[in-house]
Amino acid sequence: MLKKIFKVISVFISLVFIWFLCALFLPKIKTDPKLNDKEKEVTIYVRSNGVHTDIVMPRVSEQYDWDTFINDTIFDQVDTTYHYISIGWGDKGFYLDTPAWADLKCKTVVNALFGLGSTAMHVTYCRSMRPGERVKKVRISVSDYRNLIASICGSFNLKEQKLQLIQHPSYGQHDNYFEANGTYGIFKTCNVWTGNTLKDANIPMGLWTPLEFGVMDNL
Repeated sequence: MLKKIFKVISVFISLVFIWFLCALFLPKIKTDPKLNDKEKEVTIYVRSNGVHTDIVMPRVSEQYDWDTFINDTIFDQVDTTYHYISIGWGDKGFYLDTPAWADLKCKTVVNALFGLGSTAMHVTYCRSMRPGERVKKVRISVSDYRNLIASICGSFNLKEQKLQLIQHPSYGQHDNYFEANGTYGIFKTCNVWTGNTLKDANIPMGLWTPLEFGVMDNL
């Protein structure tokens, strides 16, 4: 019995080691974007809190008006001075039940790692954006921006063509959570979603980006 237990533990440790090796090296292998000679007219941003990444876009532009997709009136303190919209995807339990690391529970971690929970979209309005260590500026073409919009909108779980607002206290007065499509897990984390979504916009990105640096270091 002890030998069997030791074998199971050894296999588990080996799998964890392999996962971290892949998480370290696969982001360094960049995907080749499609040849695109079009002028890069749209500025977007990717921001990080050190663990999680979001995509930030102009709230209203010639190419798209996000107010036509997301009703800003459901946000407590959002007015016309908020010029950017930040959108991220992630595990619903992490989003709603873990406002701080001290609130993290074992059940939340297990559900997230093994895809036992549901997912949510986190939408935050921002007044301004400035490039920095945790905010990367990216220029893309109009057609690539449209692909980015389509990919992000497709991640929202719509019911009768309407967003499903999650009734839960948000972190601030200018953000909310919505039901999302997809399953969170060790192979598809919030940062994998960001990386894949950026690839849809023809932005060079690592093959697999489960950790935050895998996204940010490629921008």
